[in-house]
Formats: sequence, C-alpha cells, structure tokens
Amino acid sequence: MELSELVNALATYFQRLANPPKADIETLAKQGRHRLLEPGEAFCRLGQSHHELAYIKTGFVRYYVTLPDGDEATKDFSFSGSFTLSFGSAAVQRPAQVAIAAIVATELVVWPYQTLLDLYESHPQWQKVGRRVAEFLYVRKEQRELSFLLMDARARYKLMREQFGPQIDLVPQYLLASYLGIRPQSLSRLRKQAPA
Repeated sequence: MELSELVNALATYFQRLANPPKADIETLAKQGRHRLLEPGEAFCRLGQSHHELAYIKTGFVRYYVTLPDGDEATKDFSFSGSFTLSFGSAAVQRPAQVAIAAIVATELVVWPYQTLLDLYESHPQWQKVGRRVAEFLYVRKEQRELSFLLMDARARYKLMREQFGPQIDLVPQYLLASYLGIRPQSLSRLRKQAPA
C-alpha cells in the first residue's frame, strides 16, 4: 500500500466518525511504522505495558485472554480496514489484560498509543473520533455480554454472522467456537443447521 493509498484508507475510516483535518491524517500516515505479523504472532502480549495502535492493512487478528486453567478464550476479532489496540488497558494506562494476535499473515501500520492521545488534544474533530470509537466499543461490549445472558448458542451464532459478515468464514472453527463459548463440535452442528 503506497502512502497515498494509506492516506485515503485512513481518511475513509476517520470520516465515518468525524471530520478531522486532512493534514493530520497525512502526517499520521507518514509517521506509521509498517509491520508484518506471521499467523499466531502477537501484536500485544498479556501484561505488555507499552501500548500501540495499529491499522490493519491486510489480514485479521483476534483478541483473547488466558483462563485460570491455561486455555485461551477468544474475546473478539478485527479485520482489514479497521484498527486494533488493547483499548481498555491502554485507556487506563495499565498492562494489557487482553492479548492480540494475528490469525493469518497480517500487515499493520503501527503507532505508539500516545500518538492517538496527542491527536485528541490537537483538534475537536479528533476528540469526536475518540468519543465515537469509545461509544462503538461500549455498545459492542454490552451487546456481547447481553448475548451470553439472553441468547442461546444458535442466536449468538446468527448474531456473530450478522456483525462480521462473510469475512468471519475465514476464521478457524476452533476460534469461532471459543468466541461463541461452545465446543467446536457444537459449532459444526450449528453450521449445518443455519444457512450461511
């Protein structure tokens, strides 16, 4: 992705939320550091205190935690054309409680989290971007919590497909099962019963 393509991609993303200065977006694109993650490679490790923000150019990542028994539970996914960050931990400046790792080869553009904080202070439109992102993440988190309280596995599966669209089919079945809180065998049955 050339610089101009990155500027356009970032502008498209941010302009869905607010109208930050184009010059700021161009500067942000120039300051980004490109990074390629191999499948399974961590972008953010549990306990990591240096927080980074990344735009996903290609590929996708998962967010996960390690349970007391050592198993991993998948919390969420982010796909190309979006950002990734261990947001809750970064926002309160604590070591990461949620890890992020690539599922497939994933190309990122990376900035220190402080870059985002500096943008928030530079222009009211960046503050609007930050507010809209926080609102989106809160609503998404609440919807996920409610799905576990109020829905059975079939309804959660349907909701997942609506939220992520066809790109969710690229995620390995064992990770989808973990995200849904069910066994892989149960997910196989759901897939056979539900239309794709």
